[in-house]
Amino acid sequence: MISARQFVNCGRLIAGGLVWICAGVASGQYARVNPSHSFAPDQCGPADPAYIRTSNETGGIPLFLQRSEAGKAMQLMRESTRENVSTVLWASAKLTGSTQTFEIPVDSVAQRITFTFSVDTKGSRLVLTDPNGKEAAAGLLRTEDTELNCGRIITIEKPATGIWRAKVNGSGTYWLEVEAQSDIYFIKAEFVELGGRLGHEGLFKIHGQPVAGKPATLQVSLSAADAKTTEFAFVSEHGDLLQRLRLAPSDNDREFLEFTGDVDLPTVPFRIEVKGRDVNGTPYQRFNGPLFHAETVQVIPKLDFDEVSPGATRDAIFEVKNTGAARSFKVLASDARRFITGVEPQELQIGANETALVRIRLAVPSTSAENVEDDLVIVATSTSGEATTNSAIVHVSVASISVGESR
Repeated sequence: MISARQFVNCGRLIAGGLVWICAGVASGQYARVNPSHSFAPDQCGPADPAYIRTSNETGGIPLFLQRSEAGKAMQLMRESTRENVSTVLWASAKLTGSTQTFEIPVDSVAQRITFTFSVDTKGSRLVLTDPNGKEAAAGLLRTEDTELNCGRIITIEKPATGIWRAKVNGSGTYWLEVEAQSDIYFIKAEFVELGGRLGHEGLFKIHGQPVAGKPATLQVSLSAADAKTTEFAFVSEHGDLLQRLRLAPSDNDREFLEFTGDVDLPTVPFRIEVKGRDVNGTPYQRFNGPLFHAETVQVIPKLDFDEVSPGATRDAIFEVKNTGAARSFKVLASDARRFITGVEPQELQIGANETALVRIRLAVPSTSAENVEDDLVIVATSTSGEATTNSAIVHVSVASISVGESR
């Protein structure tokens, strides 16, 4: 199985048959054996739910590959790692026998476009037609069409502008991702809050997911030199419109166009969409990859330091705030450098709209080099009542001077 996403820290994850490969600009390349996920010739799975969840959360797409199909999947890797590739559509749902149709605007500044279709049940299919109603197929000019046992990948160079139609039918769960190479793309989209030192206040990215039932502030940056108009919206995992947004531009730099606004959060998972007209008046559409979901728990860092000296120990304090009904939580903490030596407590009972403190003990080896960096990842997950989870990531580094630390 492949779980693919464009540049999520380590890049794009691939797990095909017995092999899982992670390749990316930052991480290099590696592969490891995963013997628990080989598929029979007439099957599209089973798949590890963790792969599916990670793929959905990051805007990736799982591909259920036979061992012999691993080479074919390199088409997706090649196209996704080109410069300025962005998502035009991401949709997933269960098929119930009826055909599902998607209308996909292809703008005049798109240089290439790739349609990736994946299913967990053999026999489902994708039919793709261009704005003139002609079906895309192997052998057509500037078209690379790769049929898979459980999916299909179609890449078109210099695609015709206008509305393309993707028809999906069959049974089971499907994923459909469309990626275009163009100069219209999301640079970032994140929820922010006011923070900073006195006299140096500003908007900073929040930790984890936004809080359910409360207004949130959204900030979006676009590469929009080739975009004439911009309209923002929240869309569902199926790609359907949930609500339109009113965001105000904060600058006139079309190469890094920024918008900010207060929004009400949907009660279901959502992505951020922008659409409008390009410089030639042709409709365009872009999705931001990561999936957001409003949660009823917060993890709030309460650290008064961002450096720890070699050989020293420090306690990092985090606040877990329950904005829902009374329930219990489990707390997990991890870091790449393994500076974390303890979490206390690991289980919490928190009343409605109450908070609890968690102490993370850090111990930096005396042999650690100066300026080594580490990220502390703290996750709080409910173990009773309404399901919810949220996290915080805090950056610390190794200092050269020990001040107020224990050894």
